[in-house]
Amino acid sequence: MPQHFKATNPYLFSLLILLISFLPLQMVYADTTGSSPGGYCPSANILLISAEDLSSSLALIMRSRAAQAKGNFTEMASTLIASGATLQQAASRGAGARTAVLIDSIILAKIDEDYDQLLTWFPLLHSAILSLPNDMAQGSAESAVGNAEAIMKEKQTGNPLDQLRKARHFLTCDGLNLPLQEAIDEQSKLVYKAEHKSTSVVPKDYDKIITSLHNAMTFTLKQGDKEKQ
Repeated sequence: MPQHFKATNPYLFSLLILLISFLPLQMVYADTTGSSPGGYCPSANILLISAEDLSSSLALIMRSRAAQAKGNFTEMASTLIASGATLQQAASRGAGARTAVLIDSIILAKIDEDYDQLLTWFPLLHSAILSLPNDMAQGSAESAVGNAEAIMKEKQTGNPLDQLRKARHFLTCDGLNLPLQEAIDEQSKLVYKAEHKSTSVVPKDYDKIITSLHNAMTFTLKQGDKEKQ
């Protein structure tokens, strides 16, 4: 047997053992990066700030409903519109939520089948995601964004917007985001109704948005208390 092979054989054997022991770790890591979406919740401090935004929104909604009952449709519409700004502010609190809002903006920017304009936003989106804490949710979001970018560049098949929505879900907190989005949707519907048919808005029309805000505020306060304990 050649002397060179004898000398390097122990090294090759050790390297083989190392590779064999390393591969399962790689496989386990690949499997665990699929973190559950909707669980990326802000810290207690951020949640309490969100609760303040929600409280302000609720106060404006109540003022709008009271104005409607008095027949003051101008105040009804103005306070209803103002509530939208605080709701959007609540939806953007925290690094994960801000990145999710950026993803929403990119999705809304698509106006045709040409992805060139959307692709110009991906360096910023990658930077926003990589600035988040290095955990499984961040890794899953970055992976989904990478897939969306590859599809837009025709390097793989699929729906890039679905991948972006998937990335967004990894960076949001369902307990807060779902009722908050319901409130935002209801606010938009009420604004449209108020601007086009002011007299047709009735107090009952406010029930859904009030319930959604109640649920969102309940989550922020309970979750904030949990983190403090």
